[in-house]
Amino acid sequence: MNTTSRKIVNTSYQILGVEVDALSIPLAVTQIITKAADSSSQPSYVVKPYVEFLEKAISEPELLAIFNDAEWCLADGISLIWAAHYLYGGRRHLGRLLGTLGQIILMPRRLRKQLPQNIGGITFTWPLLEAARDRGLSVYLIGSPKHNDIAHTAATLTRKLPGLSIAGYFSGHFDRRLEAKLATELQKVRPDIILVGMGFPRQEQLILRLIPQLEHGVLIGEGGTFDYQQFGGRAPKAPGLIGIIGLEWLWRLILQPSRIKRQLAIPRFIWHIYGQGRDMNLRAKKF
Repeated sequence: MNTTSRKIVNTSYQILGVEVDALSIPLAVTQIITKAADSSSQPSYVVKPYVEFLEKAISEPELLAIFNDAEWCLADGISLIWAAHYLYGGRRHLGRLLGTLGQIILMPRRLRKQLPQNIGGITFTWPLLEAARDRGLSVYLIGSPKHNDIAHTAATLTRKLPGLSIAGYFSGHFDRRLEAKLATELQKVRPDIILVGMGFPRQEQLILRLIPQLEHGVLIGEGGTFDYQQFGGRAPKAPGLIGIIGLEWLWRLILQPSRIKRQLAIPRFIWHIYGQGRDMNLRAKKF
């Protein structure tokens, strides 16, 4: 993590080389809003790694650096919550690995001692926007939703969250020649929070290029958040119980069978975690 500017002390757990912050949604929202509300604070960014992204980071050092240089690295998905529990919650051997995998469905609450909550998608971003509205903070949207444009996303949020200040929006369908225009606009409107929904790693790479050109703001990689119905898209949110036990990935796979290739990263991730548990002496860190 970026320790040079961080004043808040968080516990983190190393998962495949990535330091993941052990935060609940309310605590993550509070910390980010506090940073965004400080007009004198330097720009920073938030990443929310998913299984397949961590797998890529194993072999691509530049991606690993993107995660570990973030101000906050938040767990997106039950797989990371499980991994922290297996690696840091007891003895690491094959029998316990299989047992903890079973707990994902049978006893999901037992997995949350290390990473208390899934902080992915709309479960995090919606309360963040509510808090931004309540504090009078401005939000800028950058993205490329699948079935509409970012202007529709902005209009939907304005309608559903009256009082939220949308400082502007910019389509994620652009080439590098238009980045200068985007940077100039951000410098002009100086938003407090910038949500970037363009998919990994394109959105994070854009964030890293923008930050040196800005004086303020918290930039957050949102992946496919803008595709959900709550943001004006078509993707339905997983039903309550499925969301509680962390099986959103299965819900989305049922709705979109074409995601099967992406979901094959999950068994590979489990194998990598098993290998990490055998090879390393692990302790939680505080940042």
